[in-house]
Amino acid sequence: MKRWLTFLLVVISAIAGWGWGEREQGLWRLLQPPRFRTLQGTLQVSVFSERMGDRVWTINLWADERNSRTQLMLPHPEGARQVITVTTPEGMWVFLPFAKRAIRQAGTGLPSWRDLWGFRSDKLDLAQRNYDLRFVGREKVADLPCLVVELVPKFKENPKRRLWIHPPTRLPLRMERYDPDGALRVRIAFTEVQIDRPLPLLIFDTTLPQGWQLTEVSARRQPINVAEAMRVLGFALLLPTWVPPGYVLDGVFALQDRQWKVAHIVYTDGISVISLFEHPAPKERPREGDQPRSEKEAPRPRMGPPPMVRMFPQQWVRRNIGGLRIVLVGEASREWLERIAESLASQIASDR
Repeated sequence: MKRWLTFLLVVISAIAGWGWGEREQGLWRLLQPPRFRTLQGTLQVSVFSERMGDRVWTINLWADERNSRTQLMLPHPEGARQVITVTTPEGMWVFLPFAKRAIRQAGTGLPSWRDLWGFRSDKLDLAQRNYDLRFVGREKVADLPCLVVELVPKFKENPKRRLWIHPPTRLPLRMERYDPDGALRVRIAFTEVQIDRPLPLLIFDTTLPQGWQLTEVSARRQPINVAEAMRVLGFALLLPTWVPPGYVLDGVFALQDRQWKVAHIVYTDGISVISLFEHPAPKERPREGDQPRSEKEAPRPRMGPPPMVRMFPQQWVRRNIGGLRIVLVGEASREWLERIAESLASQIASDR
């Protein structure tokens, strides 16, 4: 009798485990790229920050997935003035109505509206090694039914995310990001949304109004190999000897125009991203009476955070190391970013 009970328990456990595994894989499939033809709606963005204060603003969105066109109307990073962006296969336009000015950047590899959600959807195999995906419940967002799931990091220094996903389209209609200490930092949610409905006729119109000034921007972003950095950028890259657990090198890119060149080194754990920017440090004239300092003792530049950090709170670290100015930006803990920076500084110290 005991043998039969043991056998039944083993079989039941196996079936239960298989069932949960299938359900878990089904949840992960919800995080695959969304599937729809057109999308239009209004998003409310709420940012919670002790240092810079809480902010709430709205973004109007129109997207045509079939023709790779997107239009956003959003506030300027410096205030409430409106900015309109139009992205097409040929490039991106930024319209500044308050200045009667438009900026046009040709090329591909431009930012996507999906970057607003702050998580990757193209490396889910890697994500499953670094996060647990938990089912929370069912709720409606903008009158559409959603499944609520939580992305819980296996390493506590990463942020936690809660997502409200519309199953038929896999669209995240609401997202909340929590700091490693558990504090809510960002909430993005559709307040109105229409999916696969005809878009307004004048959307994506890039005709310049009369009396406006047009500025052509030649900046481009191209993937490169580490060995190509010196030839393409004019300086050798400084790669960290330590990266956070679970993170892998995702790519190295050259950002450049006629006047400047910057290296963008990207690490990801499948969901979160840490960006490392490098460029030659500007030369500073020493003041009379100043004493020379070592790399570790050099004062950090007294500059504000990058523009995206002002709109969407992230951790950031800026240092001058080995003749390069490095900027680290990510949603992981500041301790991790500091440790990456220390690994860069240690390389310079060991080479001397």
